[in-house]
Amino acid sequence: MANYIIGSGWWCADGSERDTNPNRKLIGDDKVRAVAFFEQWLSAIQAFTLPSAIVVVDSNAPRKPDSALRRSVKWVELPFNAKHAADHLGQWSGWLRSTMVGGNYALASEADYFVYIEQDCLVGGVDIIEHCIEAMTKGIMFGSGEKTPQPIQQSFFIIKRQKIAPFLKNLADLKGKDKELSPEWKFVFATWRPFVLASNLGLLQGKTIRKAVARIAGKLFYDELPLTGGRTRPIKFEAPFVYFQHGSLEEIDLFASHFLPVDKPREQPSE
Repeated sequence: MANYIIGSGWWCADGSERDTNPNRKLIGDDKVRAVAFFEQWLSAIQAFTLPSAIVVVDSNAPRKPDSALRRSVKWVELPFNAKHAADHLGQWSGWLRSTMVGGNYALASEADYFVYIEQDCLVGGVDIIEHCIEAMTKGIMFGSGEKTPQPIQQSFFIIKRQKIAPFLKNLADLKGKDKELSPEWKFVFATWRPFVLASNLGLLQGKTIRKAVARIAGKLFYDELPLTGGRTRPIKFEAPFVYFQHGSLEEIDLFASHFLPVDKPREQPSE
C-alpha cells in the first residue's frame, strides 16, 4: 500500500472574505469558506483515503476549526497571512506556501507520494488516491485544465517521492510572483527545469509559446487525474470517484447524499 501524505492549506476570514481579499474572485457558496466546512472536508478524507498524515498549513487565520479537529491533523501555523494569489504579500501567495510546506513535510517524512487536497475540495470514493496512483506514469499528476481559464487544476494533485524535491526547487526558483505568473502556470513550468530557466529569462510570456509549453508538459512531464471535476461542471456524482471545489449548497448536498455518511472513518495508519 502506498505511503502518502495529504497536504492542504487553511484560511478563514474574521468577517467578510470580500473585505479581506477584495481582488479575489469568490466562487461557490460561502459555506466552503466557513470554519464548519473543515469537518466535512476532513470526514471525506478519513472516509475515502488512508494517508500517513494530514498536514494543514494555516496562513495565520483569525478563525480556526475546533481544537479537537486541529489535533487530529498536523496543524502548521505560518506567521502571517500572505493572502490570495490575486493580491498577495511577498513572493508567494498563502496557497502556494501551503503546497511548499506540505510538500517538504512529505519529502522529510520519506512518503511515497505527496497529495494535495485544497480546503474547499471534497473527494469521494473509497481508495480514490490509489485509483489515481495506478494511472500515474510520469510521477506528477494534476487536474485537467479543460473548460477552465488555466492550463491545469490544482485543488487535487499528486507528486511521487522522486519528483517532490526537484518540483519544489523549480517552484521556488521561478522569479515571477504569483500575481504576475499564476500558480497554475508555475506548476506547469516546474515540471521541467528548462521551462523554469526560460520563464526567468522572460521567454514564456506569449499565448502561443505558453500553449506549446502546456502541450509539451502534458505529453511528457505530467499526467492528468483520471477523474473529471475540480472547478469544471457538471459534476458526475454517480461516478465511483468524485472530486470538486467551489461547491454550491446543492452540490455539497448531492455529494453528501451520494458518498456520506459512511459507517465509520477508515482506520488510519498508526504513527
